[in-house]
Amino acid sequence: MRRLLISEFLFLFSALTLSIIEWVIFPLSCFPPSAGAQLPPAQEETAKKEGEVVVYGAVVGQASRQIIELFESRYGIKVNNWRGDAENVVNRVLPQAKSGKVLFDVILGNKIVMAALEQKGILDSFAPPAAQGFAKHFLDPEHAMTPWRALPFGINFNSDRLTPDRAPKTWEDLLDPKWRRKFVMPNPALHPPTLQFLLNLDKILGPKWLAVVEGWAKQRPQLTRGFPEEIPLLTSGKAPLGISYIKDKFQFAGPIDYVRMNRYLASLSFISVARKAPHPNAARLFTDFFLGPEPQQIFANLGEYVLHPEIEDRFRNEVKDEQMVVMRLPSEAERERWTKKFREMFKQ
Repeated sequence: MRRLLISEFLFLFSALTLSIIEWVIFPLSCFPPSAGAQLPPAQEETAKKEGEVVVYGAVVGQASRQIIELFESRYGIKVNNWRGDAENVVNRVLPQAKSGKVLFDVILGNKIVMAALEQKGILDSFAPPAAQGFAKHFLDPEHAMTPWRALPFGINFNSDRLTPDRAPKTWEDLLDPKWRRKFVMPNPALHPPTLQFLLNLDKILGPKWLAVVEGWAKQRPQLTRGFPEEIPLLTSGKAPLGISYIKDKFQFAGPIDYVRMNRYLASLSFISVARKAPHPNAARLFTDFFLGPEPQQIFANLGEYVLHPEIEDRFRNEVKDEQMVVMRLPSEAERERWTKKFREMFKQ
C-alpha cells in the first residue's frame, strides 16, 4: 500500500525541470512595503515573535532566493527552506505526521501531493487575503491549498520554421498528413504530466478525444522522456512543432512561440499551511506574502503564468484566467490502465 501511495505522490513531478536560461530579475527596491502580506497587525507581530518559518518544497532557485530575501528583510523572520523532490518531501512529511511531531510550517507542491496530504489531515484550512482576487475556478473551496501559478498546455512551434498562420490552429489540426513525424511530445506511457493531459482532453474535445489521440499516435510523433528533451529538437527545427507548456516561449532561448487557442488545459501549483505547524502565525504570514504581488511579479518575470489580478505576466493578456480549464487528477487505477494502453498505442 505504501508503494502505491508514494507513486501517487510522484505523479506529475517527473518531468518539470528548467534549463539554464537568462533570468529576468526584479531589483528588490522596486516593490513598495505596502505590497506585502495582508494579515492583521496583531497576527503579524505574533509571527515575528515566533522568529522563523520552515518551508518544505522547491521553487525555481532564482525566485526562491529573491522571495526569501524579501520576506526576511521585511519581517525579520528567518526562512528555513528544505528543498527536495516529491519522494523526498513525502518521506519527510509522513513520518512526522505519524509521530505527531510536525517540523514544517508550509509546503509547496502540485495537486496530487496536496490532495494526498489533505486526506491524511496534514494540511490546515487557510484562506489567504492575498488570494481573494484570484479567479474562483482555481481556488480550493475547502481552503486546504491555494494555487500560486497555472501551467497551461499548448502547441509550441519553431517561429523560424513556421509563421502563426502556417502553424496548426487546433489539436485536431495535428492530424493533418503534413504534420506526420513533424511534431514532438513526451511519451505518455513514461511521462505522467502528458498522460494526465491526454486524459483531460475530453474537457475540450468531448467524446472524440480518444480518436484524436489515436490519430496523433498514427502520425508517428517524435517521443521524448519529458519536456526538457523537446527544447533542442524544437529550437533546432528538427521538430517544428511540440506539445508542451506554453511558457517555454519565455523560459528557453531560441525561436519558440505557441499557438493561441480559445481554451487551455492547465495544472496548478499550490502552497499550504501545516495543520500542526510549529510556527502557525509565521506560516500564515509567509503563505499570504508568497501569494502577494511581489512574489507573483518575480514569478511573472520568469515566464510563469501567475494568478494575482494586479500582476501583468509575460503572456500580456494573450492568455486569460477564463480560458484555463483546470485538469482533474486520474486515479491510480486509471493511470495504470492508460499507461498500458498508451504504451501500445504509441509504440514505434
